Amino acid sequence: MRNEVGHRCLVFGCNLCKDRHLDQFLQQLAAGLEYGSSYALIGLGIVVIMKSTDVPNFAMAEMGLVVAYFAWFLSADPSKGGVGWPFVPSILVALIFAAALGAAIQFLVLRPLTGLPNQPLAYLASIGFGYILIGRFREVGLPGFIDWIPGLEGGYPLAVSVILAIITVPLTYLAVRKWVKPVPFETHFPPLLLTIGLTFAFGSLIENLWGSRARRFDAPWSGVSFDLGSTRVGWDQLVSIAVGLIIALALAMFFRSKWGVRMRAIAEDGTTARLLGINAGAVSLIAWLIGTLIAGAAMILNTSSTVLELGSADGLILKGFIAAVLGGFVSLPGTFIGGLTIGVGEALAGGQISTSLQPTIALLFVVVVLLIKPGGLTRQAKLREV
Repeated sequence: MRNEVGHRCLVFGCNLCKDRHLDQFLQQLAAGLEYGSSYALIGLGIVVIMKSTDVPNFAMAEMGLVVAYFAWFLSADPSKGGVGWPFVPSILVALIFAAALGAAIQFLVLRPLTGLPNQPLAYLASIGFGYILIGRFREVGLPGFIDWIPGLEGGYPLAVSVILAIITVPLTYLAVRKWVKPVPFETHFPPLLLTIGLTFAFGSLIENLWGSRARRFDAPWSGVSFDLGSTRVGWDQLVSIAVGLIIALALAMFFRSKWGVRMRAIAEDGTTARLLGINAGAVSLIAWLIGTLIAGAAMILNTSSTVLELGSADGLILKGFIAAVLGGFVSLPGTFIGGLTIGVGEALAGGQISTSLQPTIALLFVVVVLLIKPGGLTRQAKLREV
């Protein structure tokens, strides 16, 4: 048997074939680590939020996708519908937006569903409803059961519309405070449903703001590669792996800080932590801020090396949850290692065996691991009600 340059091959291939197979293996390994880094980051975001609210966030990847679209909008050329900012400032502003988005969701929407006061939600609902009514009053005036009074029919000037809307604000605030009661913290089902609803809400928001057409999100390293020995490696792969490692190390350092210790205390025994004076609301807000920030970074890295589209988050949320399961929904190292392992396993199975195996590798892997170690890859895991 001979290869294409005329060298005679042995039963298991000649040296040239071995080198080619080694190069393919290393390329698949680099691709797997790149994908695995995205899975691990989504999983880390899920675990960070689980440590504070004890609820899995099914909207994690979709929230990150909103951040990725916002980063694209800031950096894209104006002829393509963007603002045209330089790439680095666009990413920094998008990550700040990610942190604000996560904090806003926790502060304004999630609090009543985790046993915390509903006052921020009442403020949001009353102001938002008042703003909507301003436009309503300007267009059609008062509701039909009132506008039959002479002189009250039709639309109103802006000043009159604003005054009428202001009158409704305290009424809306009092209604929300009276009828929207905080849910006991032990009840996980309402917050879980909220995260599922947020998935669809953010998908609809993206489609309305930026459409459903797939877009290229070009980063300075997109499509650029270098030779590592005889193996060609993309800069996007190296950047994704490096950023994933940096974020994982930063999280490990954070959980040694004062707020990190408080978050761990909430995760271990929320009731006792609250009795000791730990502010559960502040801890939860910080967790949502950090989790959304991580998800935004993951989706920016993923979409800048593939394509930016509505379905970009669909596969990542499943793999992120599998990585979190491998960490027992508690362990950051277990989650990160689990995400990398899933990515490498998919890449090697697709390259060495068949691409049809890739979708099943993650599920097969998590089944095998949980049969052997039900608590996940580390010993930090504990039983949780989900």
